[in-house]
Amino acid sequence: MTDEPSPDSFVINIPEPYLVAMGKVGVVWGIIEQVVDLAIGRLAGFGTYDPRAAIVTAHMTWPLKMDVLEALADQLAPQLPRLAQYNTVKPLLKKAQDARNQVAHGHWVYRDGKVYRLRATARGKLRANIQPVALAEIESAINHISAAGRAVLKIVFDA
Repeated sequence: MTDEPSPDSFVINIPEPYLVAMGKVGVVWGIIEQVVDLAIGRLAGFGTYDPRAAIVTAHMTWPLKMDVLEALADQLAPQLPRLAQYNTVKPLLKKAQDARNQVAHGHWVYRDGKVYRLRATARGKLRANIQPVALAEIESAINHISAAGRAVLKIVFDA
């Protein structure tokens, strides 16, 4: 097998530990999304197994979920004082989102014994960068996402 792409397939030559860590980011992100969906449903007054909560959140973007969760926490804080702690949870959720995006978006390359992430943005101006990524950075993303999810569980479900 060659390291060069062919018209028939893409070659993935990223070392296995990186691929496993990237997969874990995807899995833990799915968990935090479910936690946030359940939290929105609970705070909106739906029962835990009420399908209407899933209907409301199923196609919401992450930023919209963050806005809805914050508004519900703000509105209900007088009745549920632990929701006043949302201001400490909000930066954790933002850090989790940023950590996930660093892994999920971009092009990964393995060259000369190092793994690199190539990213481009074009919001107003084209910006591109190539950055070496240590495995520990991806594993850190898993921890940031997990911590944010646990914080949501604690203030919404008192878990």
